[in-house]
Amino acid sequence: MDRGLQEIVDSLSLSLGRPVLIDDAELRPLAYSTQFGELDAVRTASILGRLAPDDARVALFAEGIRTATGPVHIPARPEIGMRARVCIPLVGAGRRLGYLWLFEEPAVNADELRLARAAAAEAAALVGPDADAQLIRRRHEQQLVTALLSSDPALAQAAAHDLEAEHYLPLRPLRVWVAAPASPAGEEWSAEALDRLRARLAAKQALCAELEQRLVCLAGERGSNAVLEALGALTSPRALIGQGDAAEALADAGTSYRRALAALRVAALQDSGIASWDALGVERVVTALPDAALEDLPEGLRRLLAGDQSLVQTLEAYLDHAGDVKRTAAALSLHRGGLYYRLRRIEEVAGVDLHDGEDRLLCHLALRLARLSPP
Repeated sequence: MDRGLQEIVDSLSLSLGRPVLIDDAELRPLAYSTQFGELDAVRTASILGRLAPDDARVALFAEGIRTATGPVHIPARPEIGMRARVCIPLVGAGRRLGYLWLFEEPAVNADELRLARAAAAEAAALVGPDADAQLIRRRHEQQLVTALLSSDPALAQAAAHDLEAEHYLPLRPLRVWVAAPASPAGEEWSAEALDRLRARLAAKQALCAELEQRLVCLAGERGSNAVLEALGALTSPRALIGQGDAAEALADAGTSYRRALAALRVAALQDSGIASWDALGVERVVTALPDAALEDLPEGLRRLLAGDQSLVQTLEAYLDHAGDVKRTAAALSLHRGGLYYRLRRIEEVAGVDLHDGEDRLLCHLALRLARLSPP
């Protein structure tokens, strides 16, 4: 007679005289026994919160468990409340389905590892069908997100209709979040981000996908804290996050997505790495302009932007202070004579008249464009 996961865990725990635990591929507990020994703080938090704590996830994945083909001995990390343990991957059809864990106090010997690997193989056969169904559902959700946020109104409307019929995203208003790594990152970064989002957000209460090399998440506004916490915990590199505006209907998700992309461009300039459409000012207009708009600026302005950056900083300070010489000089720690000299140089290089309102507007727009454009 076939055994369930809990029976596998309990039987192995009795045989080894130590706790045995099984997680899915996202480090969510599937089954665990407590007949022997004490659990550590990390495992207790995982069971209570139904997900491994962020610092433990980072530590465990850093040990290479995602790609390991056999048992991995993981040292203790007292600073995060994690005891030494052995990880036995659950693998099926070439895919990582989850992990079986044994605490290493005392050390796990070869015979115990043999029993644990046999139990992991048996557990993988049970977890596999669920993982297959989950993979199919994620592919379906990826297709729905791609269609819902496309520029084709017919595709977007059909996707919205399907999502409503399948009872997705019932909480309104909803928002769209877009995230990207702050510096170049591999595929594992995206996989970790998607894992975190899916683990933190209830099924059908959110949609997570990868679109145009960015992570996209749709969820009810009440789930915003969970989204920001999951993405904010990413490191090496950190995530830049753009938050769209609230939408009452799925048909409006495309607008929220477009505005989240605009906020993402601004997020790169924020210390927090996060920007929201609701908090944008003139950037709402500037982000709507293509990167190529810089090439359409007058030659003199382009020459100024590419040249002496002290002049660029002076121009920005002068315009931000509405042309007030006294306040601009104080902000730059410059004598007024030095400021007047720089302003004359700016006019000469850029070919503008800073007393002309239209030229000042053009200069300000050029500065904002230059800040938002990729290097």
